[in-house]
Amino acid sequence: MLRFIGERALHAVIVVVLAAVGAFFLMEAVDGDAAATAVGPGATEEQYQLAREELGLDDPVMTRFANWAGGIVRGDLGDSLIPPSQPVTEMIGNALPVTMQLAFTAIILSLVIAVPVAVWSAYRRGGVFDQISSIVAFAFISVPSFVAGLLLIYLFVFNHSLAQQIIIGIAIVVGLAVALSPLGKRGSREEPGRMWSRALIGGFVVGGILALLALFLPEFPRQGFVPITEDLGENLNSIALPALTLALMEVAIFTRVLRTDMISTLQQDFVLSARAKGMPTRHVLVAEALRPSTVSIITLAGISLGRLIGGTVVIERLFNLPGMGTMIVDGVQNDNVPVVLGGVIVIAVFYVLVNTIVDITYALIDPRIRRG
Repeated sequence: MLRFIGERALHAVIVVVLAAVGAFFLMEAVDGDAAATAVGPGATEEQYQLAREELGLDDPVMTRFANWAGGIVRGDLGDSLIPPSQPVTEMIGNALPVTMQLAFTAIILSLVIAVPVAVWSAYRRGGVFDQISSIVAFAFISVPSFVAGLLLIYLFVFNHSLAQQIIIGIAIVVGLAVALSPLGKRGSREEPGRMWSRALIGGFVVGGILALLALFLPEFPRQGFVPITEDLGENLNSIALPALTLALMEVAIFTRVLRTDMISTLQQDFVLSARAKGMPTRHVLVAEALRPSTVSIITLAGISLGRLIGGTVVIERLFNLPGMGTMIVDGVQNDNVPVVLGGVIVIAVFYVLVNTIVDITYALIDPRIRRG
């Protein structure tokens, strides 16, 4: 296991180094003048030349790269070129927690919704609930995130009462879908009376939870971000809609993938054996079938988390969140090279770290991977 972790760590270091080299030389190829950005439009020629000397722009490109890479090793990402100048590490320290919280909240919310929906859809394959969840999943996949964000703002910010009514309607539909989920189910070996009683109780519970959520639905801000250190409640309130916007598409993808894997796993001999021994349905679904079905969804969750950390710029702009995406885009627009390079490196490190953790998690779930 230690050798497996060491190999993955070495791969991660190589990828980060390649990302750093690529980012630096791509920025070198982009038109722009860092010295002009640093001194501003009203600077004299002497000030401009002094800025070029201080930034080392007259040095050979390999010398500049060596100096920049040496700064990274020392933990120095340089200073922003836009007055008032501040260290890039300080800017990243302010922006990274926002993006990290947004990405992690979206992934956690996606899994919390997708896992039970996928498990129940696979268990009631071909039933009413399975068909409705499939239709909703395809609808979520088809809606771009910025469109979903605008719709959520319209409902939850400007039409709070309408949002409550819609959630109550969803509660009724979902409750009925769960209660009627045995209809059309293929290959059922369960006693009809027990199957219908569980479905009715489940529909009542799920519908009731959603209805209570509608009744106690808080009012969300249109934009802005409250740090978690200032007020936890306001922080969650400010991050809820952006996270839900990102989660909608992830929920659809996770649900479809896990449902497919669960259907396959439920046909395996060890699951059929557990059923034949009379084990409870909850034990069969969670303890026997769910664990071996999670390899694909762990892959997707890791990839999605890395993508969300580096690609939340549209949602951050839409909800005016001061995250990494906003910082990097502002840096590109203003030719603020140290900020862009620092942001790219940090995102690359986190993306590689997340995927390394995913690989290690594979080995923990399935020993055949580390043995191979």
